[in-house]
Amino acid sequence: MKAFVGIGRYRLDLGSCSSLKDKRHFMRSIIDRLGNSRIIGAAEIGELDAWKSGGVAIACVSSSRSKVAEALEGARRTIEGSGVEVLLAESWVLDPEDL
Repeated sequence: MKAFVGIGRYRLDLGSCSSLKDKRHFMRSIIDRLGNSRIIGAAEIGELDAWKSGGVAIACVSSSRSKVAEALEGARRTIEGSGVEVLLAESWVLDPEDL
């Protein structure tokens, strides 16, 4: 059985947050929205104690390369549409041969 794996990493500028509590609330809302997809898992990464910046990593798995690519694109749109500046956006799709 084929399994394609998608990985995304995003570094965010959270200039609108004025405290760590604000950041946690904002990051939780982004991760919750990303987690509503059946094939995406998301987590906050990096700079956990800084409230002006943050990171999100996502992973997805499917038997279809196009579904993985669509999921990564949808996740990117969700993050960019959340009102933060995306400083870095990287994504990869690994083929079964790569695993």
